[in-house]
Amino acid sequence: MQFASARFPAPIVRSSVVGDFVMTETRYAGGSTLPTHWHEQACLVVVLDGTFDERYESGSRPGEPGMVIMRPEGERHSDRFGSDGGRCLNVELSPAWLAHARACAPAIAVSAAFRGGVFPLLGRRLQQELAHVDDASPLAVESLVLAILAGGVRASKGVTPPAWLERVRERIHDALPASATLAELAAVAGVHPVHLAMTFRRFFGQTVGAYVRAQRIELACRALAHSDAPLADVALAAGFADQSHFGRVFRRALRTTPAVFRRQAITSSVPAHEARSRSDRLPSRTFGR
Repeated sequence: MQFASARFPAPIVRSSVVGDFVMTETRYAGGSTLPTHWHEQACLVVVLDGTFDERYESGSRPGEPGMVIMRPEGERHSDRFGSDGGRCLNVELSPAWLAHARACAPAIAVSAAFRGGVFPLLGRRLQQELAHVDDASPLAVESLVLAILAGGVRASKGVTPPAWLERVRERIHDALPASATLAELAAVAGVHPVHLAMTFRRFFGQTVGAYVRAQRIELACRALAHSDAPLADVALAAGFADQSHFGRVFRRALRTTPAVFRRQAITSSVPAHEARSRSDRLPSRTFGR
């Protein structure tokens, strides 16, 4: 089954055209299965929530929050979501824009999935551009899409990171919400801290400190979406000094406050029978070209 632009086999939470991109947030009920289908336009898929198993033309892959999938136009795929369902942000790329991008970076014509690094935070920023579509900036959206594609090109170059770098990343995640020092991470890796810092940035596209902040924000996003804990408790649980510090960092990263993000998440996660499926409608508003 083929789907035209802005059409999806799932309830649509919100959808809009911003410049060269059609941005659509979709929601999936627990245990839902999507039979084999494909889309007319190439798409970046940001997994916002939930897990799923996907089969596509070249194999299979698990989906998880924070992951970004580069899906070429016409790629046949099927999906089965876990018991908690899920949400995805789909950013369709106009053919003209995509042709220019592929001329500069042919690697983005290939199906791929990217985890960790810069991808979760960039995906959340795209989500906020759609959530605040009344003042969405085509330039901001394009910059975020290009940043994701650039990260994907770096990740797909076939250069294998040293084994100790993965140990460092595991140590960072094991320590969350606390933060290990650069010296501690260097000891885990068995390398000099300066070498660690340079290598980390080369492979993950950001500094160790920026990576830790991004992981804390992602922890906070999940807590905001899935609990009614007070914001002060969410802040401390995610490793921030206090609610004020949390609010400043969160707003700087995502252009919104934790309270507004929580309201948006609750609205996006209503039960399937209450959702308003708009898969047969055009996007709500157009900006730019």
